[in-house]
Amino acid sequence: MTIADRIKKIREIFGITSNEFAKITGIHPVSIRKYETNKMVPGNDVIEKMSEALRLPKYIFEGLPKQYTDYSFEGDFYQQLLLLLDNGTLNLEGPSKDSDGKDKSPYGTWFSVNPLLSKYIKVRRNGEEIPIEDIQITLDPLYSNPNNRAAFLLMSFQHLEKAREALSKKYWKSKSETREDYANRLTELALNTQLELMLLGHSWKQYMNAPKTREELDAAYQKVFEAGGDYYDLIDQLDIPEAEKNNYIHHYEDAWIELHAIDVGEYPHDGSEDEKWAYAQKIIDAIEKYKEDHPDYPKEIREACAVETRQRYEEYLKEQRKSKKKKVEPKKSAPQN
Repeated sequence: MTIADRIKKIREIFGITSNEFAKITGIHPVSIRKYETNKMVPGNDVIEKMSEALRLPKYIFEGLPKQYTDYSFEGDFYQQLLLLLDNGTLNLEGPSKDSDGKDKSPYGTWFSVNPLLSKYIKVRRNGEEIPIEDIQITLDPLYSNPNNRAAFLLMSFQHLEKAREALSKKYWKSKSETREDYANRLTELALNTQLELMLLGHSWKQYMNAPKTREELDAAYQKVFEAGGDYYDLIDQLDIPEAEKNNYIHHYEDAWIELHAIDVGEYPHDGSEDEKWAYAQKIIDAIEKYKEDHPDYPKEIREACAVETRQRYEEYLKEQRKSKKKKVEPKKSAPQN
C-alpha cells in the first residue's frame, strides 16, 4: 500500500471529504488530491504535519518501520524502553516503598504499565490474573552491572524534568543563563545521553570488513608481510575508520620510541605500586619529550619500519627457499651390502 493509498483510505475510514481532510490537517485541498492520486508524494514535513494534526503515528502513513531489535546488544533494550515510555505504554514512577517506608529500588525509580491496556489484554501468573495496574518494572539487573549505565538513563529523565520546570517557572533568577538556554542545555545533554545508551554494543565493527580479534589482525598482517608489505601497509589496507587507523599508528609509534629511542631503566618488578606507576609515567614523559625533540618522528619511524620489515622479509624468503630446496632434494639411497 502506497502513501497515496493510505491517505485516501484514512479519509474514507473517517468518512470525510478531501476538503474536510485538508481543513483538519492545514494542507491545501489541491495538494491532498494530488497526494491521493499519486501525482505528488508528500515530504517528511507534510507527513509530520498530518501525523500531528490527526494525532496518529507516522507509520499509519508510511507503513510499519523495519525493526532491528533482537536484544543482542544492551542498546537494543534502551531503544525499546524509551519508545515504550515515549508512546505512553510505560510510565515513569517514583520510588516504591517497603514496610519501613524506604525505597525498594536503589535509585527509587520504577515503571508502571498504562492501565488503559487492561481494556485489551490480561496478564496471568500461575493461572492467577494480575491487574495491570499492579505490574511494576525496575532495572535492577542493570543496576547490578559494574558499568551501571542505567543510572545515566534516570539522570537524563531528571535533566528533562528540570528543563520543563525551568520553562514553567514564573520568575527566573539566574543572570548567567536565560531559562531557555538552561532548558536547551539540559535537554541536549539528556538526549545525547539517551542516544549513547541506545547505541550501546553497536559499533563500526558490525558494518566494516575489518579484523575483529587480535588473531584475525595477526593473520591479516602475515598476508601483508608475505606480499612484501610492512605494518603501515597493513593499516592502510584495513577497512576501519580513519580515527582507528590513527590510533593504531599512534600506539605503534609510541612502542617503537620506547623500544628504540629512549632508556628509562629497569622496570621495578619488586617495587611498590607507586613506584610502578611512577615508572609508567616516566616512559610517557620520555616518549613525549622525544616527539618534541624530533618533530619529523612519524616519517622517521615509518622509514625505519620499512627497513626493518625489508630485512625480516629477506630472511623470510631465504627460509622459504631453504624449505623448498629440502623438499625437492632426492633422498640418498641406503648403502648396498
